[in-house]
Amino acid sequence: MDRGNLDNHRRILGICLILTNALSLLAALAVGGFFFIWGSMFPETTSAGDLALFWLIAAGISGCVLLMGLPGVLAGIGLLRRRKWARLLSLIVGAVGLANVPLGTIVGIYAIWFYAQPGSLEVLE
Repeated sequence: MDRGNLDNHRRILGICLILTNALSLLAALAVGGFFFIWGSMFPETTSAGDLALFWLIAAGISGCVLLMGLPGVLAGIGLLRRRKWARLLSLIVGAVGLANVPLGTIVGIYAIWFYAQPGSLEVLE
C-alpha cells in the first residue's frame, strides 16, 4: 500500500478513535448527571455518612467511565498530529476496545489491520 493511502487510513483511524471514545466521555457526563439528580432527591433526614458514601460511589463510577474514554481520545489526537507515542496507545486502545461491541470491535480490528500493513510506521514520522 502506498504512503498516501496509509496516511489517509492514519487520519481515518484517528477520527474513529476520537469519535467512538468521545461517546464514553458523554456517557460519563450522563452518569454524573444521573447521580447528581438522584442525590438531590434524598430526604433531609439522610445521614451525612450515607450521603458521603453515595457521592464517593457516584464519583468513582463516573470517573471510571471517564477514564475508559480518555486514552482513546488522546490516541486519536496523537494520530492526527503524527505523534510516535500514538502508535502504541492506539494499538492498546484498539485491542481493549475489541470487547466493546459493536463500535469498539470495528475500530479495534481497523487499528490492528492498519498497523499490520507494511509501511504503517513511516506515516507517523
